[in-house]
Amino acid sequence: MTKLKIHGMAQSTFTRTVRLACHEKGIDYELVTAMPGEVGAVNPFGKIPVMVQDDFTLYESLAIVRYLDRTFAGPRLWPDEARQAAICDQWISAVCDSLVGSALHYLAARFGFFALPEEMVTRHLERTRALVPIFDRQLGRSRYLAGDHMTAADLFLAPIFLYFPGLPELKSIAEAAPNCTRWARDMGARPSIKATDSEQKPQLAA
Repeated sequence: MTKLKIHGMAQSTFTRTVRLACHEKGIDYELVTAMPGEVGAVNPFGKIPVMVQDDFTLYESLAIVRYLDRTFAGPRLWPDEARQAAICDQWISAVCDSLVGSALHYLAARFGFFALPEEMVTRHLERTRALVPIFDRQLGRSRYLAGDHMTAADLFLAPIFLYFPGLPELKSIAEAAPNCTRWARDMGARPSIKATDSEQKPQLAA
């Protein structure tokens, strides 16, 4: 079996989620740097990340992380108990359905990855301000999103939330969420987070 390859960008939040899963499970992989739109040969939707293992290609980060968890040894990223696993899935969906459509879109606009009308940028910021307290309340109930142990749900949230300190308006939202701040500090100390921290940070658009 050849080394697993992850096609994507180090700065991409979803690419980082997949890489975090690899590090948490001790999976050896190669990051093949690719921008969105440059992976049409392996993903017809042109999105990153894409996983390639021998003759097996897989895209969509949730599918990739599930595959890694089911295929490789190492700490489990989903709980075994059905209800706890469902809670993990619930919070993954909450991240992907809410923060991706608000905070991540806001970040992408501020970093110049795509242009949005200023009214829409403001709307994304205000939506983020309304959503973060929901995550903060959950993290006040348990150490991690889906319980007292780190799960895949935390690997989806971390790459987005860890960008917040780089923008004053998002930093203020994070600082108003003490449980999220505590969680981010705990996550930031994990070797997987340090190993996937990109040296080239996105720069604010002019």
